[in-house]
Amino acid sequence: MSLPHILVISNYSGSLNPIRPEAEIFIGLIHKGFKVTVMTEKTGHYFQEFEKLGATIIDHQPQRKIDGKAIRLIKTYCENEGVDIVHAFNSKAISNACIALFNSSIKIVGYRGYTGNIHWYDPTLYLTFLNPRLNYMICLADSVRSMFLQNGMSSKKAITIHKGHKADWYSGIEKSKLMEFNIPDGALVCAFVANFRTKMKGLADLINSTQYISEDLNIRFLLIGEGMDTQEMKSLIANTSVPERFIFTGFRKDSTSLVKSSDIAISASLFGEATQKAMIEAMYLGKPVIITDIPGNKGMVQDGLGGYVIPPSSPKLIAAAINKFFQNRDSIEMMGKNAKIHISAILSNEKTVMEYKNFYLSII
Repeated sequence: MSLPHILVISNYSGSLNPIRPEAEIFIGLIHKGFKVTVMTEKTGHYFQEFEKLGATIIDHQPQRKIDGKAIRLIKTYCENEGVDIVHAFNSKAISNACIALFNSSIKIVGYRGYTGNIHWYDPTLYLTFLNPRLNYMICLADSVRSMFLQNGMSSKKAITIHKGHKADWYSGIEKSKLMEFNIPDGALVCAFVANFRTKMKGLADLINSTQYISEDLNIRFLLIGEGMDTQEMKSLIANTSVPERFIFTGFRKDSTSLVKSSDIAISASLFGEATQKAMIEAMYLGKPVIITDIPGNKGMVQDGLGGYVIPPSSPKLIAAAINKFFQNRDSIEMMGKNAKIHISAILSNEKTVMEYKNFYLSII
């Protein structure tokens, strides 16, 4: 069987870390002999990588759910170049691909990377994620797949494939010096990475957990990301017994370096997550984690070996896990190694590339 020609519609023009796990899937498929065309803006790191490997780049990114230019480009290219599969990685890509190929036999595959906001009774979704023209929906985690099944999607149509990482992506990352944050010597430094969605991310639970931690314990929390310093969160911190424990870093280009400089990483998410990229990165950096057992996190961490798994909305249990790390500082390095070994086994780029290869071959 000849390998299919795949048109990928996505956005690879942003900063490296968020787009790398997806872009590297198609780098890997090109190395396996697939013909890949990518519709994305010709900016950023990956369009050059694709071109070096002989992939065609269509220099456009759909701007609206009905984008005349995108529709014309997709339709014309697919008709003239023998495309077998179009894989659309966001809502605008899906809607324009489905319109362009409405009467075509070309397979259209969608993608969804998080749970929430999918409801069968929302008519707008039938232009995008619930579009009947879609042949398949790749889901980042089983929790995402379950959401589609609950909204009437066929079990044969919704497919779970995780996005893996590579250990060598993290081998050259150096620790950041934390002097700018005035962290006292010997502190247990806990990294919490999030952007904006403080309620969903459970930041209030993390803050409230400190009422169960002795005031004299030398602990600091690095709150890494944009939009966490809301008035509500600042007020909660101000009411804790040791408010200086919490440090807002804001958006940082060196966020992975800050995590590497930390002792542990924490996720207190309540809902809405698939596999959490921040937690994957922390474990690949050799950091043990505290993580909630929401559906998207299932199997990511071996409880007691690579970190601690706790129920969501459990400030007291967050505190108990932090106390365990503080009281057993000598165990942190070994638990971090365990976390890295486990995540490398279950979420590797090589495994993802093979699963995508098998999926594409199965649908043609």
